Amino acid sequence: MKAVIIGGGIIGCATAWRLAEEGIEATVLERGRVGQEASWAAAGMIAPQGEADEAGAFFWLCMAGKRAFDECVERLIDASGIDPEYDNQGLLYVAFDEDERRELESRARWQAELGAQARLLTAGEAHQLAPALSPQVIAALHLPSNRRVDNRKLTQAYASAAVRRGAEIVEGARVDEIIVRNQRATGVRMHDGSTHEGDFIVNAAGSWAGGIRGLEADRIRFFPVRGQIVCFEARPGLLGPTLFSGGGHLVPRRDGRILAGAVFEEAGYDKTVTMEGIAHVANEAHRVVPALSRIAFREAWAGLRPATDDLMPVIGASPNVHNVLYAAGHFRSGILLSALTGNLMADLTLGRKLPLDLSPFSPARFTSGAPIVKRSPSRT
Repeated sequence: MKAVIIGGGIIGCATAWRLAEEGIEATVLERGRVGQEASWAAAGMIAPQGEADEAGAFFWLCMAGKRAFDECVERLIDASGIDPEYDNQGLLYVAFDEDERRELESRARWQAELGAQARLLTAGEAHQLAPALSPQVIAALHLPSNRRVDNRKLTQAYASAAVRRGAEIVEGARVDEIIVRNQRATGVRMHDGSTHEGDFIVNAAGSWAGGIRGLEADRIRFFPVRGQIVCFEARPGLLGPTLFSGGGHLVPRRDGRILAGAVFEEAGYDKTVTMEGIAHVANEAHRVVPALSRIAFREAWAGLRPATDDLMPVIGASPNVHNVLYAAGHFRSGILLSALTGNLMADLTLGRKLPLDLSPFSPARFTSGAPIVKRSPSRT
């Protein structure tokens, strides 16, 4: 069996690794360089309880994503020879006023009722875990099992593990069209006119997933949402846990770097870093950790999160082309859901029973006639 995977980001590479582990011949076609788009620009959080704002299908998908990552990370390190720095310092979601504290109290309550580890801390307890926190913080939600990873190393690990298991990764390979005959895909046509044949096609093209011809009947709109991150150069250990606030996040790295984000902008395919974006991120970072005003600026970058109209991922089979699978639209959760999505692509390709209900994330939801609740990325 041969699979053609369109897109060499973290989702495409994780899928290639899992398919190769199952003995499937996998070819990844990446329009640019492997892992250099959203996967490279992310902050690297494996934080399901921080990502999901309410109970429901997406919360359970995120929790399953973390379990899948926990189960595979050591195997991935062995298979790739790359340590993705899966740190276990937990996460603090901070509150600056009573409205924010009540919101975090509600989140702690419903997450604990669903069996997740979540506890609302007093200001004193929060400062014990993160002494650099602003004295203006009045409470914090502690999520001790939420973790972080170096997303760039993780993407390289998936790619390396896939190649070591026999997958092929082709860079500079732009796919223009999925070739369809009698509602089945026979392969893909490249921008240069050449073709690649496959028994299964996986659309993991991120923000570019909707531009591939042949799937118009699925009526799925994928679009980019720009995010901007500012990186500071600090001493290792300045921050312990990852820090969330209502306006951004701070993610430490082992070498002392601190990544501050994020901005949500519908700016097309423009990856420009803007003064307005940097100012927003830097101001929120300073509000949470005032000591950052004395820390050296290192660099800033922007990336394009792949979104859909309901800001939910698209995972599953095309309703119109029987052997095409979608693994796209992960928005801000691609790192978290990478291992799970790879597993699901293997299950779907081999016709195995799925470990969870994917109907809320099915590609068919856009053609089923049921209303799609459109959400604005700027308000997430």
